[in-house]
Formats: sequence, structure tokens, C-alpha cells
Amino acid sequence: MSDTFLSGDHEPDGMLPAVDRRLFLKGATLAASGALGSMVSWSNLLAADKLAAEVLVPGKDPRLIVHTSAPVVIETPTVLLAESQVTPTPLIFVRNVQPHAEAATIKPPGLADWKIELAGLLDQPRTLDAKSLADLDHVEREMVLQCSGNSRVLFNAAAAVKGTQWGRGGMANVRFAGVPLAKVLDRLKVKIDPRAKFLTAEGEDQPAPGEQDFEHSLPLEDALNLSFLALSLNGQPLPAVHGGPVRLVTPGFYGTMNVKWLRRLRFDAAESDHTSQIPHYRTPRTPIRPGAEFKPTYANSDSNWRMKIKCVVLSPAPGATLPAGETVVRGVAFNDGDARIETVLISPDAGRTWQRAQLDVPESPYAWYRWQAALKLPPGKTQVWARAIDALGRSQPTDGSIYWNPQGYTWNGVEKIDVQAG
Repeated sequence: MSDTFLSGDHEPDGMLPAVDRRLFLKGATLAASGALGSMVSWSNLLAADKLAAEVLVPGKDPRLIVHTSAPVVIETPTVLLAESQVTPTPLIFVRNVQPHAEAATIKPPGLADWKIELAGLLDQPRTLDAKSLADLDHVEREMVLQCSGNSRVLFNAAAAVKGTQWGRGGMANVRFAGVPLAKVLDRLKVKIDPRAKFLTAEGEDQPAPGEQDFEHSLPLEDALNLSFLALSLNGQPLPAVHGGPVRLVTPGFYGTMNVKWLRRLRFDAAESDHTSQIPHYRTPRTPIRPGAEFKPTYANSDSNWRMKIKCVVLSPAPGATLPAGETVVRGVAFNDGDARIETVLISPDAGRTWQRAQLDVPESPYAWYRWQAALKLPPGKTQVWARAIDALGRSQPTDGSIYWNPQGYTWNGVEKIDVQAG
């Protein structure tokens, strides 16, 4: 299970329309908790809507945006992300693939009796007692955690896409700490068969009848170099809702690959054929026409592994009304950590002219870079653009819909924010 997308990415037949269903699910949860008393009405649901996030996941900030209640999908308004470099745990978005009755809290579950199996192409299977991880040297990584569906709603300008209609707040900048996978394997004296090319992680889920449990495959070389078994988040034991007690974390990869509630690691010769690996969480290898059907195969698509370079305006908000004249635009930029972000360019006039933003370089290559720029806005409606460029020359397409895909994954177009100055 991950902090991204719903397994299946579709709306089952016979369900309520999206908005009504969301309110109904919120109401059921609130009623069960006693938050709405003995009677549930639509007016009560609407009145209680702003409290839904903290009711669904005790400890979460009530200002977060609830997309769905079962499974829990909660987005962070970008204005809240602008408040600090490291996103406080109460503000971190949530994306669960399957409901998990014991994970709807930011409290940590503890390591007692938690076991992790190691299987597949090894000299012999192993069982790891998670408590033993506490005795090993830990690493800490400041890194961007981002849903692969983040900004999905922007694809709709070209053609409608399926799935949770994420705005820009399916992301956070956090500090995970834990034990490197390579160190764990060394401690257990694990010998990996040379035929193994992928690491497949399985989480502890509670799938609905007929649904598959959740798993994801990563290139084994990347996992051995980057992955660790995370035990803490932002300096505290890992919260249940974010994968505690143990989560497989791979900096620079999309959130869906950072599998929660880790129970099993398989060393495989090929990628998993699980539905969460294919056909879901994949994008076309070559661009397709917006609105076209697409049937992913291993040959014609890429898995949602390494994050694309991205730049996001955090303030002002889209549609904001500002005084004409000088205004300060703030945001963040990030990539997969393979190369330093060298430049963020800002345009006050929809790309006709550009200027460099002031860029704050973080210590970790996997963290986001905060930036700001003072722009002079003429009276009237205008569109502010922002784009990042890294040391490998990677940047964002002017038209993000060039990478349109039916499930709306991995948007990274040039950021475009309409504002009104006057």
C-alpha cells in the first residue's frame, strides 16, 4: 500500500456520483464515531465537512482536503505546504490503496511481533524480526514524497482522465529514517541469486472481496543502492497511516513505490504481473493522443518509478486577486535526486519573458528546493509560469498534456497560474 493511487483507478458500477459518494462515506465514518450524533443528514454532512480529515485520521489537520473516505485519500492545500521546508506530519497527504482498520491514525503501531519475510531468488528464505532493526545503524533522508497522480486534474484540459482528481497537494517534503536494505541483507548474510533483477515489496492490506493485495516491483540495483526500511518519519516513530511500523522507502521514486506496512520482500527475475504493477501505475513510453485508449504492456509503457522534474507554485494560489505592481511568487522544485536543480525560471506574462528565481539549495538531493521571485504584474488578468532545469538539462514541457495518459499519472508540465492584478 502506498501514499498514491487507488488500485484499479476506476469507479465501480452502481456507485453514487463522486461528490455524493464522498459525502456519504464521510457521513458513515462520522456517524460511526459519534461525531454526528444519532441522525445523519446531508446538512450535517456539509457542516461537518471541514472536520472530516481529522475525524477520518485522528491527528490530521482539519484544513486538509478529503477526496474519499474508504480508502482514505486526503490532499494538502498548497498554501499549507508553503509554511515550512519539512512538512509537519499532521499536514502530510494520505493515499491508501485499500482500507486498513488499524491504520487510520498518526500514532505509531510499534514493532512488537512485526515480521518481514525475505523470499524468492535467495540462497534460502529468511524471516526478519522488525525489532532487530532498532539495533542497526540508521540513515535519515530528507525527500519529496509525491503521489504519482499529483496534479492529475491538469490533464483534463486535454481530455478527461480517471482516478482521484488531485490538485497540486498530493506531495510533501519529509524526513524518513531507517536501515538501508543492503545493510539488512548483509546482517542476515543473504546471498542473492544472479538471476534476480527486481525487488517486489508486499504490504499488509485488507483488500475487498475480489481485489488483489498490493505489491510493487523496483529494479533491484536501485533498491540495493537507495532503499531502506523506514522506522521513523520527521523524527518520530513511523505513524500507522504513513506505513508504520515499517515501510520500504526509496528516495527519488514516486510514493506508490514506497510500500507501506511492509511484510514481504521478494527477489524476482522479472517485474510483478500484479494489477498494481501492470496495467496500473504505468505511462506510455511514447506520447499518445489525448483521449485515446491505451493498454499498457511491459514493452510499450514505463512503471511509475523515478520522479520527473517538477516545479510548483505554492503562493499565490490559482485564481488569486493581487495588487497590481510588485508581488512575490513562491514555490518548490524537485526531481529524482540524480542531478542538482540549477535554475528555476519565472514568467509574469505566460512565457514571453523570463527571469531567474532565488533558489535555496537543500542539503539532501532528494528534498525540494524552495524558490521565490519578485514579479511586476500589470493590471488585469495574467498567467504566471514557472519551470525548473537541472544539471542534466532536464526540464518541463511547455504543454504538460504531451504526456497525457488515461490514468493521469506523472504530470510535470510547466506550472501555469492564472491571477488577477488590480
